[in-house]
Amino acid sequence: MNRPGEPTVEELTARIAALQGQNRQLAERVVKLEEELALARLHRFAPKSEKHIDRLFNEAEQAADEDAADGEDGDVVVLPDTGLPATEGATGKKRGRKALPENLPRERVEYDLPDDQKVCPCCRHQLHRMGETITEQLHIEVKAKVLQNVRFKCACRHATAPGSARRS
Repeated sequence: MNRPGEPTVEELTARIAALQGQNRQLAERVVKLEEELALARLHRFAPKSEKHIDRLFNEAEQAADEDAADGEDGDVVVLPDTGLPATEGATGKKRGRKALPENLPRERVEYDLPDDQKVCPCCRHQLHRMGETITEQLHIEVKAKVLQNVRFKCACRHATAPGSARRS
């Protein structure tokens, strides 16, 4: 028996169902707002670059890529005459670090293979030195000097197959 003024079981069940539906709507809204917050943070704190992960399709870039692929076939593009004097080739900045000053003392450190490893893997003849690669690094102790790291390059005089040279 129900007392007057108290809701019935059916009314309570309907109210619970309504509250569960409202709870689902609020949970979906929370998820949506969290996604929007994450996106806003991404746009605010992510690096500013044209190379963004989720950028839109750019037809101009695709056309340029196709033109570049077509131009690699050896075709020479002839530009119209503008009446301006011809310029020399594009002179860009030199890449890499500046050379270390020549007045610094240099110490040569050589790295070479042991004699038992200087054998051609193809024909088993002895490898002969054919050059060297020199890299420099600034080494500062009490005084500055330049260490020259020399790595010798070896090749077989008898093997003719490409890739038979062994690097050290």
